[in-house]
Amino acid sequence: MNFTIESAKADDFEQIIEVLKPWNMHHIPSVEMEMIDFDTFFVAIVDNKIVGVSGYKILSKNSGKTTLLAVYPEFQGSGIGKALQEKRLEAMYDTGVKKVITNSDRSDIILWYKKHYGYKEVGRLKKIASFGLDGIDYWTTLEMDLEAYITHKDTKNAKKQQYIYDNDPAPLSPFPPLIINVCLTGMIPTKTSTKHVPISVDEIVEDAIRVYDAGARVVHLHARDASGKPTYEARYYEEMITAIRRERPELVCCVSTSGRDFQQIKQRSEVLFLTGDAKPDMASLTLGSLNFATGPSINSLETIQQLAMIMKEQDIKPELEVFDLGMVNVAKYLERHEIIHGTKYFNILLGNINTAPATIGGLANISNALPDDSLWAAAGLGGFQLPMNTAAIAAGGHVRVGIEDAIYYDYKQTKLATNVDLVKRIVRIAKELQREIASANQTKSILGIWND
Repeated sequence: MNFTIESAKADDFEQIIEVLKPWNMHHIPSVEMEMIDFDTFFVAIVDNKIVGVSGYKILSKNSGKTTLLAVYPEFQGSGIGKALQEKRLEAMYDTGVKKVITNSDRSDIILWYKKHYGYKEVGRLKKIASFGLDGIDYWTTLEMDLEAYITHKDTKNAKKQQYIYDNDPAPLSPFPPLIINVCLTGMIPTKTSTKHVPISVDEIVEDAIRVYDAGARVVHLHARDASGKPTYEARYYEEMITAIRRERPELVCCVSTSGRDFQQIKQRSEVLFLTGDAKPDMASLTLGSLNFATGPSINSLETIQQLAMIMKEQDIKPELEVFDLGMVNVAKYLERHEIIHGTKYFNILLGNINTAPATIGGLANISNALPDDSLWAAAGLGGFQLPMNTAAIAAGGHVRVGIEDAIYYDYKQTKLATNVDLVKRIVRIAKELQREIASANQTKSILGIWND
């Protein structure tokens, strides 16, 4: 909510009285409340209307007193009351006040003063007229140490915000901008299964450009040879990455070291030795063996370590692929031996027949088990893609989306997906959830990737 706090003017008197009426504090002047001193009074304004008020009075060189604080009931919980209180406390502090007296007859407001400002009860004062709550015939007198409050306020607020961040976050507020990672091609989809899968170098480059323009900032690349079959050969990746960098230099390029079709380290690591404009920013590293419906992906612990070590030596960031909870242990093993380090990026892939299910529980179990200083993106295989992507956006993770994981746009499999349409859907959902989409520079900063 947008509001401003301003010094009150005599012309504001009628509006101020209207704000005080719901709280029976509008009998001014009276035996309970003297006439408002507009030099020590503030108003909160929303859409050119006064919706909240507060005042104070200087009692002596070192002491002051709050006089009135009220906000229209419909604006309670908006932060206006706290802003009005802060304004008058700062004004009193600027005059040299060190102790502040406040009177209240409402138990919830008394608690509010104690909780936020460190007030302590110091006595009671008999009411002399109907003012405030009719059922309470006394004021509870509270006192606060203004100097201590001002001195420690910033530290206290920072500590509270950190606690909220760690334990009880507000909706999306602590989350970084959303990184969208698109797996354009994969190992399995063919032109027979979907005409939209990009297979040739030119098609992959064109799709990479389209998804970047739609909001994606990382592309997960698989190469196909001239016949359309998966290939490990670096020359195809070199052609792809060089063309992508020429057209969209800020796009993060992640290459595959998949173990589904190729087992030899020399084959799987060939792409990691590209240099110059063709050097990958990232490379996939699957942290264990698993079975897909179409066949196994073999990743021995020795192979994983060898690939990870080459990535470290070549200064290529691993894209750590996790299909099950046990694979997280491998990441921790690699980190323990300093083969991976710093900010770690995980793709959590759920819904495969042989690994973790695509459920909120499955996602939570794996994401909560990740080592410190980790980022994660969620992917759902097949029909699980959309719900897992959406869960990741709401939970503070990032998103992996693309034809490699799901060739259909809808659950009923009536519409074939395009990579750009899948990205546009994620952008639309993120905007509805009010989650910012990462820029290219934000993406590289979050991932810890910077090109020379």
